[in-house]
Formats: sequence, structure tokens, C-alpha cells
Amino acid sequence: MTKHPTLFAENTRATAMIETAILLPLFLMLLLGILIYGQYFLLAHSVQQAANDGARAAITGLDAADRRAVAIRAIDRSMTGVGGYRTELRSVLVSETTDAVTVELAYHVPETSLLRSTFVPMPGDIISARATFELPAE
Repeated sequence: MTKHPTLFAENTRATAMIETAILLPLFLMLLLGILIYGQYFLLAHSVQQAANDGARAAITGLDAADRRAVAIRAIDRSMTGVGGYRTELRSVLVSETTDAVTVELAYHVPETSLLRSTFVPMPGDIISARATFELPAE
């Protein structure tokens, strides 16, 4: 005669289903959080690198307007590898003193990006970076 389990503790299939129902959403949220924050850190690194490239290129400019144009071209060239990059999503500020050029870049995360999802809290929709390079002594 076969014994039929009547309690969840005795029924391993029911126990496995309940454990899966509890743990699967937590595991998926953790996995999604890793993916979203990985994308955020990649984008933040790309924005910082683009600001560095812009400041490095800006020191070759002849005057303030030329430095700004050179910095913007370098930033756009550096950000071309970023998926979804559009020039209207970035703002660039180039300032200079007598001995240094500073480039500030603010990039608005695209609306279609996974970073705009509400699954995990994010630091913000705007990623900004700043880089300063000294002008060569004359």
C-alpha cells in the first residue's frame, strides 16, 4: 500500500514549488540589478572618458571658441561607441583660466535605456563628469 503525503513538509514537489515561487523573483531582481548597475557604471565611465578626451583635445585650440569646438568634436567622437548616444542629450561647458582648460559634460540618459526602468533605484537620469588640463606655458 502506498502512502500519500498530506502535508507540505512531506511533499517534496510542493515544497520545491513554494521555494521557487519565493526565491525566483528575488533572484531575478538581483540579476536585473546587476545588469542595470553594470550598464550605469559603463555609461558613467564613458562620460568621464569623453570629458577627459574633450579637455585633452581642447588645449590644442587657438582661442576660447576654437577650444570649445575642438572639445565638442572630441567628446562626440569618444561617445560614438555608446549605444543610443545622441548629441541633443549632452551639454558641454568649456571654461578656462590663464593656465588650465576645464570641460564639464552632462549626459541625459535616453528615455529608452534600461537605466530609466523602475526596477531598481538609480542615482539619477543625468550623468556628469569634469576634466581639467593645464595649458602649455607660453
